[in-house]
Amino acid sequence: MLKDILKRFLVIVVGISISAYIWHINRNIFGNTIDTCLILSTMVFLITYIPFEAYFSVRKIWYDRWSKLDVENVRREKIKIPIDKESKVGNHTQLIANIVQSSDKSRVKQKKAMIIINHGYSDTKETLEYIYLPLAIQGYVILAYDARGTGESKKVGRRNQLKKRIDDYQKIIQWIKQQNEFQTYKIISLGFSIGAIISLSASFDDHTIEKIIAISCISHYKENVMRFNPLVLLSYIIRGIPLFPDQATVRNLSPYLIFKKQKENLEAKNYEKLCERIYIIHAENDKVIKFRNFRENRSILNLPKKNQLVFKKGGHTMKKNELALVAGIIRFLED
Repeated sequence: MLKDILKRFLVIVVGISISAYIWHINRNIFGNTIDTCLILSTMVFLITYIPFEAYFSVRKIWYDRWSKLDVENVRREKIKIPIDKESKVGNHTQLIANIVQSSDKSRVKQKKAMIIINHGYSDTKETLEYIYLPLAIQGYVILAYDARGTGESKKVGRRNQLKKRIDDYQKIIQWIKQQNEFQTYKIISLGFSIGAIISLSASFDDHTIEKIIAISCISHYKENVMRFNPLVLLSYIIRGIPLFPDQATVRNLSPYLIFKKQKENLEAKNYEKLCERIYIIHAENDKVIKFRNFRENRSILNLPKKNQLVFKKGGHTMKKNELALVAGIIRFLED
């Protein structure tokens, strides 16, 4: 809500500034009457503001097609997960998360599994509710957290601290293993976009992670951030995505390189066991993370059809594929 207000405020300021400039030219330079200046300035303001307002409105309708879901038979509990040994209340070293689970304890007991949700770069823990609420109803316990620099964890750090996000995620896994209630639970990781990188990079060689689901994931980090499209580069700059990563960052945030390293160091059967836990999902018309990323990851993982889901359309965020997406995830988890 605050972001929408800020965007509109900036557009209004720009519109007023341009209108004032038009007024100055017509009044002081050309000597037009006040009525003429007022009409021209108003027209310029409307011409500046209306297209942006139309864009904001259409974009909101398109991206927020799923309203906030309130499911009666699902319980939510807000928790704080320390990511620093000296974590204290109020010192911004705790990630805020929601534990979401079915009110039907028999279903939860039957599944005995927790799914960690890793959201995208500009998202929050609520963004993927349309995916994880159906999973919660199935009996899975969901841990959806706000990554550093986002949502209620905004003051923990900056959202472009991607390597630290991996460290945070690993501490979340340790936190789960230390909780008496969840010590015997299977752990599943589900990530979207940047969150998919976190899931794969931090969990691929972790045998305690039962399954990993990666939606719209890259293969090579550097090749994807160094784009020649000026609009894409501008969006990356505005959002603070590192454009010139060092080698350590490239290694940590490139799933393909992690797969390759494990493939070279492990026996074939052991590598195959790691790969069979992976489920990758992508849309062929994804303009943000090109489909070649999917092909590269699929190739080195040597995934069978049952471990992959491809949509012809839907783009980066899988628009209009939500139902099929959830169905595919449930099938993979139940397999």
